[in-house]
Amino acid sequence: MKSFIYHAIMMLEDMGMSVRYPDFHHATINNDGTKKVHMEICDRIGNRVSIEQNQKMKIIMIFTILDAYIDSCYPELEGLSFSQKYKNIPSENDMDLMLSQLFRIAKVIRNSIIHSPSSFEFYNGNLNVEYEFRGTNFFVELSFDALNAFNTAIVMYTKRDLGSGNYFLGIMRYIFGNIISGVCRFSDEFGTDLKHPDCGIKIKPYLREVVMNTEYDLKNGEVKINFDESKLSEWQGADFYIERNGEEFLVPIEALRPDLTIEEASLMSKWRYEGPFPPLNKNL
Repeated sequence: MKSFIYHAIMMLEDMGMSVRYPDFHHATINNDGTKKVHMEICDRIGNRVSIEQNQKMKIIMIFTILDAYIDSCYPELEGLSFSQKYKNIPSENDMDLMLSQLFRIAKVIRNSIIHSPSSFEFYNGNLNVEYEFRGTNFFVELSFDALNAFNTAIVMYTKRDLGSGNYFLGIMRYIFGNIISGVCRFSDEFGTDLKHPDCGIKIKPYLREVVMNTEYDLKNGEVKINFDESKLSEWQGADFYIERNGEEFLVPIEALRPDLTIEEASLMSKWRYEGPFPPLNKNL
């Protein structure tokens, strides 16, 4: 099953599916406070026919991948209807909650294509889906940006190349928030409200700077990062690599207090580097 999921995603990427993964630049801070940014080129764009020209086919393929992923995570749900699967996907933590809501949205869009193809349309920059099935009204209206974020989130979950720790959850909370804010209206057999995490760190997912020679002070159980955050663009995030007692840590700026401090215990318990994501360039 895992092999099918991986190769299906690679096929979609090769067919030009738009997926916006984080772009990382590694930086070193000079003695005078200036920094040297090391650029890496990351090409994730397909090189064959573009699946973006056939949105219905793309969504059917993405849903098939997501459905297979659900079955691989929860084998006891295999063979159930999509509705029964959704009701039985655990949602006790943010990881499962967001996955369940992605599946919930995906099944409504997928079913529109199968049961009411004419209801699937793009209008004024939004995807509009509205149909009736077995006496229930279903509809989804979301912006095209939210749809792209939706596709990206599913790839991140199913491809499993970003790990599953606090860093992945922070990235996903941010992306999921963009999805929810882009949903103009929604309804299915379970109601009109989509669930979402109530709290938790959100990590900006698009352009991040990884500081490899982080300067910090440790005092009274607190770690203070020495960094000029004013040099970051509004859409940028930063991550700080720290080696301590033979262990590696990577703490995002979003996890720090406004004065760029964090409790040492929190750093060590929540932000131990798990790898291979985000990538580190230790040769700088």
